[in-house]
Amino acid sequence: MRKGIFLSGAMLLVLLAEGICWAGQISGESATGGDPQWTFIYYLAADNDQEAYADTTIAKLMAGTARVTNHPQILVLVDRQSVAGTEVFEVAGGEKIRQDFYAEQNTADGATLEAFATHALDLAEQDNVAFIMKSEGFSWRGIGRDNTHDDTVPDQLMANGDLAGALLNARESTGRQVDLLVLEGSIMGFMEVVYELRDTASILLASQSKIQPDGLPWEMVIADLGARPDMSPAELGAAITDNHLEYYSDKGNRGVPGFDTSINFAALTVFDLEHVPDVLDAHMVWAETAWSLLDETYNVLPHARDLSEVGGFGEITDFDYNFDIRTFMEESLRLLEEEGKYYPELNSAVAAYLAAQDELVVYERSPADGFKLKAAKGLSIWYPPTWNKYDTRDENSDLFGSTMYYEDPDIGLDWVVDSNWLTYLFAYFDRADARLAGNGVDGEEPPKPGVFRRME
Repeated sequence: MRKGIFLSGAMLLVLLAEGICWAGQISGESATGGDPQWTFIYYLAADNDQEAYADTTIAKLMAGTARVTNHPQILVLVDRQSVAGTEVFEVAGGEKIRQDFYAEQNTADGATLEAFATHALDLAEQDNVAFIMKSEGFSWRGIGRDNTHDDTVPDQLMANGDLAGALLNARESTGRQVDLLVLEGSIMGFMEVVYELRDTASILLASQSKIQPDGLPWEMVIADLGARPDMSPAELGAAITDNHLEYYSDKGNRGVPGFDTSINFAALTVFDLEHVPDVLDAHMVWAETAWSLLDETYNVLPHARDLSEVGGFGEITDFDYNFDIRTFMEESLRLLEEEGKYYPELNSAVAAYLAAQDELVVYERSPADGFKLKAAKGLSIWYPPTWNKYDTRDENSDLFGSTMYYEDPDIGLDWVVDSNWLTYLFAYFDRADARLAGNGVDGEEPPKPGVFRRME
């Protein structure tokens, strides 16, 4: 693993040794739920056009800690686009207490995250740790965009594998683990992401949707945690999910054109990562069963796929193919039943997979009025419709990430290596290509193995 410049912990240790305490520093509302039991670590990779969103998060942390006496310990790193440098500070008692300021760091580099995570975990005073990764999210491509670190490279993005490696290395160095990992970036609730991060924490919190400009309502979370400081990681994840839905339930765009809060996108999912291996096994059985039946079902699968879309172009995904797994499977069976078709082995595989996913997805909520999220039920997968949509290397490179492709070795998705999802996709593409050709009886032709030859 690459090694970056490690952030010095000296200033952090000095500040803590000077007796940063919360009692007596706070005015306003005070929680009385007991002593704090959580440390929150924030990695705000805002060296991009979301700098203002990071400032909103910091403001929420200051507001929350000003009102709640027994608030969690909060350590923050922020990298800005407008300022050359990287700041590390603590938020306590409604104040931002600077601990150090460093020369410009590349916050898209896993080594930078590892350095900060290592020092922050060493300084964590509480038994439970939540690590919050906040930046632009690009699903399986990664999270944590840096625009200015390298003048020769306009955009850099942290692969999910680099995030995982950084947290695992920090855990090994400190002996401290992350109990709750929060991905405060859009469209990160993907199978590929969850699988990549399977060993990083006990509980993962991510969204199938977009993170709106106000971000997660951390002041509400701090208030809830002040009342119940002994929340388990799963309980805290559920509380954040509930607060998120409540916060955005009445936002709207207030009549201002261009504001994207006119649609409520507030969806979050809490994952128990212990169950990821079972989900992988069950998904592989389903995929193998499904592609063995493609000759009989390929006219139904595209419809089921479309019915499972989460969001829409330009509103959530921009360039992605975001389809809810549960909705896709359930709609597939429903449409087959409408056609009078029944395949016991497929029904059994779907039931087994959904049972496994029910253990993985321990809590999920999306807005009832969020019509763009009507298909969202907790976990998405990248499911392009055809080969030319799968192979994105020739698309417009002006759109960040469009030249990254699913099997890009620089991204190194574990899901691509360990699952049989690619085999399913290529079989599906063959049938889609056959449908589009339209040269056979009734505008169809038999399936052909063209994709497999292209892969070779």
